[in-house]
Amino acid sequence: MLEAQHAALAEDGCISYAFAEALREPGHYLVVQRWRDRDALDAHYRSEAFFRYQASITPLLVRESELTVHEVWDTVRPVDSEARTLPRDDS
Repeated sequence: MLEAQHAALAEDGCISYAFAEALREPGHYLVVQRWRDRDALDAHYRSEAFFRYQASITPLLVRESELTVHEVWDTVRPVDSEARTLPRDDS
């Protein structure tokens, strides 16, 4: 997965690309990606790196891979994360 992440990040139009494991479902991974535009995403899915990743991961899957694309037109940060002070539990 790390190789796939590095390959995607090197592609034109890739802003971010990261894998995450679902907390209550060990072995269930999500890929969170940001691309400059739909053309860049489509080019990624046609890339040699994507085909290599699919070929290497498919035999390891315990269930079928599922792909859902969410198109987001705007991103906001409703809370300034730098300004927050979180309480510490020193017990």
